[in-house]
Amino acid sequence: MGINMGAIVGGIAKSLDERLKDDMRRTAERSDRVREYHVTRASRKEERFEAEQKELEETLSNLASFMSKSGIEIPEGVTEADFAAQLYKGAGGTISGGKELVKSLRLHDEKKGDIKGLIKQANFVTKGKGFGDYINNFVRRPSSMIKVPENLRGGTGFLKNVDITKGMQGEMDAMFTGDKQADKFDIKGIDLDRSQMVGAIQYRKEQTATDLAIEQAQANIKKTNYETDMADAYTSSGFMSKFEKDKKALADARGIQLDQNNNINIKNAREKKIDLGKFQADLVKSMVNTGNTATGTLNDKRNLALVLSQASVKDDKGNYLIAPKTMPSKAKDLVAGTVYNMLNKKSGIAGPYIHLGVGIPPIPLFK
Repeated sequence: MGINMGAIVGGIAKSLDERLKDDMRRTAERSDRVREYHVTRASRKEERFEAEQKELEETLSNLASFMSKSGIEIPEGVTEADFAAQLYKGAGGTISGGKELVKSLRLHDEKKGDIKGLIKQANFVTKGKGFGDYINNFVRRPSSMIKVPENLRGGTGFLKNVDITKGMQGEMDAMFTGDKQADKFDIKGIDLDRSQMVGAIQYRKEQTATDLAIEQAQANIKKTNYETDMADAYTSSGFMSKFEKDKKALADARGIQLDQNNNINIKNAREKKIDLGKFQADLVKSMVNTGNTATGTLNDKRNLALVLSQASVKDDKGNYLIAPKTMPSKAKDLVAGTVYNMLNKKSGIAGPYIHLGVGIPPIPLFK
């Protein structure tokens, strides 16, 4: 029987051709995925950049409105933008800090009629820059650089050595670079005496009430635990250590990122649509249960303060992570470790309070 070499060679060629076509298709798909990923990522960066610029513009504009009420001498040629930018810098140079300052200044202005006496020193040596200069200085344009690991830059099969990212950076630059990054310059913050603001004075009064509530709760707990075996009680360092371990374990279980200081990555959690309120509420409830089970643990004022601080954690917008629950109609339905909206008849302060257990007076959250 003769061997048809032509047919064999033809079959091999056809097979190689089909493999090459398949490699080309898969390489093109990989290239499209890489491109789509970076275009989407750059688009989101650009959207955040524009949103932050708009938010900053509004914040600076609000801060500028206080210039005429500042009571300080404004040198000739200095703009409202200069004044606002230095207030913003003095508030930490962040949008959240700037917004918080606007709130504080508005409250003080409403109660006092002006903000005179709060500003100790102004450093107007900016030569009259405009709002746009400061916005570009505080909110930096995002980079459009593509970063693909070396081992992922190639195609597949016969095309594994083909760089699928070639030319992509130029395309990204054309699509997103836009205006050139503005030169950054130093800004000195205005020296503002925030301790004299109406809000700060009110905060100190409320803080005093909270401190007294902690002491009262501590006294009641000690009275309840009198002559009880407290050998299992946690020290303050032991309670802190257990809290950190429990927080990490709960965060890992729910896919929540913690930074090196054990703080929640709120932005990442939002992107994952994780319910941080429930996470924080469960964490606090666990702490209170630990404190009540290990008799004597909550006798220590420092342990009580740790529980309270965790119940009072706020997000990046200044809202409590734990949403207070409505008070049940019957006292027996109160759950230890839960935050409720209530009125403390002794202090006369209404708001979120944490319930620690039977016979322990509720404690108002930190403001």
